[in-house]
Amino acid sequence: MDVKKVDLPCAVGKQNIHNMLKRHTNLNLDEKKFSTSYTAEELVELLSRLPAFAPKPVCKFIINDRTLFGKLEHKKESSLFIRHKFGKKVVQYHMKQLQSVDILKY
Repeated sequence: MDVKKVDLPCAVGKQNIHNMLKRHTNLNLDEKKFSTSYTAEELVELLSRLPAFAPKPVCKFIINDRTLFGKLEHKKESSLFIRHKFGKKVVQYHMKQLQSVDILKY
């Protein structure tokens, strides 16, 4: 197997592609943020479609100006079923009461 040497700075020492791009192009990778913002309803829909074998993320739900920490167990029509962080009981809430959802730990 023949290996062709390339005269690039990333071939010398412990360099990675991020450092090479940062040094040799005019891209500013640190200032670019790639994020997608979802509404609370869209995020609940995405969380409810997670496969059964996937771990459920711990989320922060704001419902009726109250902050709740827990995992979304499932969703039926306009109802959410949330298992609170330190409890074993699943509590039902209505989608109309939901104000925001943030994923804390996945």
